[in-house]
Amino acid sequence: MTHQPDHDTDAEEFAARIGTETTFFRDLVEHALDGFLTLDSSGTIVFLNHAAERLFGWSDDDLVGQSILQLFPERHREEYYDSFSRRVHDDTREIDHEYVERVGVHADGSELSLAFSFYEHEYEGLQLFTAIIRDISERKQRETELKNTKEKYAKLIETAPDAIFIADAETGTVEDVNQAAVSLTGKTREELCGLHQSELHPPEQAEQHRANFQEHVERGGVRGDSTGVIRHDIDQHVVQDDGSWIPIEVSSGVTELNGKTVIQEIFRDISERQDREKELRQERDLTERILETSPIAIGVFTPDRQLVRANEQVAEILGHSVDELLGLPSLYDDFTLYDSENQPIDPQNGIMAKVIETGSAVYDYETILERADGKRLWISLNAAPLWSPDGELEYIVLVGVDISDRKEREEALEQHHDRLETLNRINRLIREVNQTLVRTTTRDEIETSVCERLAASDLYQDAFIGERSLPSGGIKPRTGANLDANYFDLLDEMDSVETSTGGAAEAIRTQKPQLITSIQSDPRFPDSLRDEALARGYRSVLCIPLVYGETAYGVLVIHASRSDAFGEREQVVFEELGETIGYAIHAAESKKLLHTDSHYELTFDLTETTAFFVTASADLECSITLEDVVPSTDKELLYYITLKNAPADAFLELARNQPIVKKARCISTEAETSLLEIVFMGASTSPQVLIERGARIEHAKVTEGRGSLVAEASADADIRALTDAVQSIYPNARLTAKQEVKRSPPPLRKQHARLRDQLTDRQQASLTAAYNAGFFEWPRESTGEAVADSLGVSAPTFHQHLRASERKLLAVFFGEAERMD
Repeated sequence: MTHQPDHDTDAEEFAARIGTETTFFRDLVEHALDGFLTLDSSGTIVFLNHAAERLFGWSDDDLVGQSILQLFPERHREEYYDSFSRRVHDDTREIDHEYVERVGVHADGSELSLAFSFYEHEYEGLQLFTAIIRDISERKQRETELKNTKEKYAKLIETAPDAIFIADAETGTVEDVNQAAVSLTGKTREELCGLHQSELHPPEQAEQHRANFQEHVERGGVRGDSTGVIRHDIDQHVVQDDGSWIPIEVSSGVTELNGKTVIQEIFRDISERQDREKELRQERDLTERILETSPIAIGVFTPDRQLVRANEQVAEILGHSVDELLGLPSLYDDFTLYDSENQPIDPQNGIMAKVIETGSAVYDYETILERADGKRLWISLNAAPLWSPDGELEYIVLVGVDISDRKEREEALEQHHDRLETLNRINRLIREVNQTLVRTTTRDEIETSVCERLAASDLYQDAFIGERSLPSGGIKPRTGANLDANYFDLLDEMDSVETSTGGAAEAIRTQKPQLITSIQSDPRFPDSLRDEALARGYRSVLCIPLVYGETAYGVLVIHASRSDAFGEREQVVFEELGETIGYAIHAAESKKLLHTDSHYELTFDLTETTAFFVTASADLECSITLEDVVPSTDKELLYYITLKNAPADAFLELARNQPIVKKARCISTEAETSLLEIVFMGASTSPQVLIERGARIEHAKVTEGRGSLVAEASADADIRALTDAVQSIYPNARLTAKQEVKRSPPPLRKQHARLRDQLTDRQQASLTAAYNAGFFEWPRESTGEAVADSLGVSAPTFHQHLRASERKLLAVFFGEAERMD
C-alpha cells in the first residue's frame, strides 16, 4: 500500500459535530435499509449508519476514525485505495453517484460482494464522500450459477449424440448447431449457420417446412405439449451435402436462450432402425400370434446373440422391458449363465453355441441365469435354428421356462435331508460321548475321552478343552485330541490377555456357546493364531462352556473345516452336552473328595459379610449353626440350621423377607433351641458356590454377627478358585485357615464311600432331607408331604427315592450290595 490515511483526530472531531445534529440523519440515514458510509478525502470513516454496522459486523465505535481499507480483504486494499485516490484528486469531474462493485470483509472474516454508489458533497467546509452500500452476494452467486448452467448446457448440446439446430423463432434462420449436426448433414458449422430451417430438408419438402414455420410465427410461437416439445410424426428427411436423403426423427420446441426466443430442433438418424423394421416386418405376421399368446418365454436371436424379438414372458424372466432387451448388443452383456455346479458358462459353450455348432435343435437345457440386479433363476431352455432362403443361419429361437420354484423345492428337500442326516450323526456322536462319560471316574478321563470321541468323527477336525487362567481371564488348554503338537504349544504359550477377549473366554463368561463362523474375519478369534488356524484348514469354531449350576469348569473348543458346520440345532445339542460334561466333572470332583486319603479343610471368616445368617444373628442377638445342606431342584438348596436364644417366628419373618429365600419353616422347638429348614434360590450363598465346585460343607456357625464356615476340598483342588468363588458372593469374606486333614480309617471310609456311590443324587437328597427334617423321629417332626414340598417334588416321587435309598443303605449294612439292581 503506497499510502495509509491518518486523520483520526479530524474524523473524531467531525463525528462529534455531526453526532449532535441528529435531525439531519435521523429520518434520512439512520432508518435506511442500505448501509451509509461517509468518508473524508483521505478515506477515513467519519460516519456510518446502523445498516452499515449490521452489514460489516462492526459497531460505530469500532469504525469511526478508521480507514475504509479495514473493510476490504488484504489482497484488494492497494487496488481499491488507488482507485479511490484517483477519483478524489481528479479535479476535472465531480463524483456523483458513481457505481462500483467491491469485495468486502465481515468482522468474522467472511467475504461479501458489495455494490457502492458514491457521491461527493461538502459539510461545514469539509470535502466528504458518502457511499450507499448494498450486499449483492446472493445476486453474484445467482450470476455465477447462471454462468455455470449456461456452460453446462452448451457442453451438453455440443456432445449430444443427436443433431441439434438452434434457429431464430421469428426468422427461422439457423444460428447455431452441434457437432452431431455437422456429421449428419456433411456441412460445416459455417455453412449451416445462416440457412433457413426449411433448407435443411430436401427441396421437395422445403416448401412444406417453410409454410409450417410461417404458421408458427403467425400463431406467436407453438409450445407443443406440456413439456414444450413438438414431435413430428410425418416422414421427414435431412439432405446431406452430397444431395442424399437421410431419414430422421424430429422433435422441436420453443425456448429462451440468452434472452432471445429460439426454436430448438433435434434430428435423430433413424436409418438403421428403418432397415431393421423392414427386416422384422417380413416375419411379424407369422410370429406375432405365437409370441403374444404363448405362456412360455420366446425370444428370437441373431447368430451373434442379439435379441431381435421377445414376448412379455421373456421380459418377466429377465427383469427388463422388451425394449430394453432389444437394445442389448448381446444377451451375455447384461446376464450371466451358470451350470449346475455354479460355474460360469462361456457364451461359446452355451445353448446357442451348440445350435450354431450342430445346426440342430437342443432340448431340456437347464441353466442358472443371473440378472443384472443379482437375482438368480433356474431356466429350462429349448433352442432351434431358423435358416434363410439361401441356407444361412439367420435366427435362433429360444424357448424358456422358469423352473426356479421346482428347483427350490428339490434343493430344500435335499438340504433338509442333509441337515437331518448331519443332525443324526451328531446325535449318535453325542450318545457315544455320553456313554463314555458314564464309564469315566476322573476329570482327566472325562476330558480326554470327550476330545478323542469328537476328534475321531469326520464331522470335525479336532477338539480341546481349556480352562480360565487367573487373573487375566484368558484360556489355557488342558487336553486335546487330533491337534498337532505345534498348535497345542501355540495355544499353551499364547498371551492370556489376548485370549481373554476371544470366543472361548466369552463362552465361560456368558455360559453360552459362542460360534465363530469365519476364523478369517471374526475379531473374537485371536490374531496370533489366525494364520496357523487357516493353514490347518480351520474355517469355523464352536466354544461350549462346561457348566454345572453357576460354575464353569472350562470350555470345549471344536474346530471344523466348514463355515456352516454348526447350525442352530447343533448348537443346542452341544450346549446340552456342555452341561452334561459339567455335571460329570462336578460328580467326579465330589467323589474324589470322598475317596482320597487326605483333604484340605478351609475356614472362611464371614464376620464382615452381608450373609443372611450373619446379619440375622446380629439383629436377633442369637446363635445359628448350619447342620446340613441338601441339593433340592436346580439352583435350590435346603439348609437345616439350629437357632439358639431367639424366637423361631422372629427369625422366620426375617428369612421370608429375603429375596433369595423361597421357603422357610420351623421343624421343631425345644426350650430356646429350634430346628429350621430354609430353601435358598440361586447361587447367591457361599455354600452353594463351594458345593458346585466340588467342595463339601463341614460346618458353619455364627453368633451375634460373628462366625465362620468350614469346607472340605480335595487335595488337588484349586484353592484360589474356591476363595474367589466365595468372595464373588461376599467380597469381605476371608480365607483364614487351610489345613490338610487325614481321613478316617480306610475300612470305615470305604464303607461310607461305597454307600454314597450306590445312591443317586436324588436318592441321597431325599434321604438327607428326610433325616434332617425329623421324618424318622417319633412322632414325626415333618411329614413326607412337607419334605417333598421342600425338595420341589411330588410326595410319591419323594417316597420312591426314599425307599430306594433305604434299601441300598440296608444292603450295604448287611453286606448285600452285590444283590442290588
